[in-house]
Amino acid sequence: MKPPFPSLTPTWHNDTYPSIDPRSAENSQAGKTIIVTGAGSGIGRETAIAFAIAGAKHVILVGRTESTLLETESQLPSNGCKSTVCVASVSDAEQMKKVVEVAGTWDVFVLNAGHLPRPTSIVEADIDDWWASYETNVKALLLTAKLFLPTANPSSASLLGVNAGGIILPPSNVVGLSAYMTSKIAQAKLMEWLAVENPNLFTCSIQPGVVDTKMLRDSGLSGLPLDSVQLPAHFLVWLAQPKARFLNGRFVWANWDVDELCEIGDEIEGSEITRITASGWPYRYKGQQLDEA
Repeated sequence: MKPPFPSLTPTWHNDTYPSIDPRSAENSQAGKTIIVTGAGSGIGRETAIAFAIAGAKHVILVGRTESTLLETESQLPSNGCKSTVCVASVSDAEQMKKVVEVAGTWDVFVLNAGHLPRPTSIVEADIDDWWASYETNVKALLLTAKLFLPTANPSSASLLGVNAGGIILPPSNVVGLSAYMTSKIAQAKLMEWLAVENPNLFTCSIQPGVVDTKMLRDSGLSGLPLDSVQLPAHFLVWLAQPKARFLNGRFVWANWDVDELCEIGDEIEGSEITRITASGWPYRYKGQQLDEA
């Protein structure tokens, strides 16, 4: 379909398609250990299933509720993929240390857990509820870096964050969602830093599309065209392949066509396209760049 929002590719997807199909040999995850947080439902559950379908050796399901994690585990394909349920909060260092022990050397870490406070103005917000977004979206990434990067595959590992497209919108378009949006901006920017500081680590933040999840319904956003839950899950599998390395440290949409992205890979890699920057930078004064004025 024609992109409903500004897009890097002329093709915009609302559902999975052959190039990101986890059953494709080109997207194989054979022999890999995958960690998925927020794996008990929605995008996290479908992502775990997708990596298992792609032939992963071991999928580790992380979340706070054992019953939902066990539901996810029961839906994984019976193809020899090992699975482990880890009940843990991503913002709790002691609990996440146990996940480190279970995982050992890992290849792909999908940061999918999130917290959406009750939509409200900043002045009226419950401070603990508001700050929980930073605990889940920012502190959790810091803990992931500190605890898990030492055990990452030393030659090639992927740290992938499920983010929010709303971070590029003005506050007037996402009224009441200050905690969620600002913490997600911080998360995406931290991913940029991790890419620079760790040459063997691939990081990428993705806008998963508009998927009918509890978090979307709780946000109060409505009237948007919905995408299938398989779209972001399968896009994440594609993103974990070497061919996606030109997107290192960037913020991308799962809706973008991956073949068309690859066609402009050199242009993207040599630019600041899709990084979190100030709109219009480098600024111009009287038609000139500041350093030329």
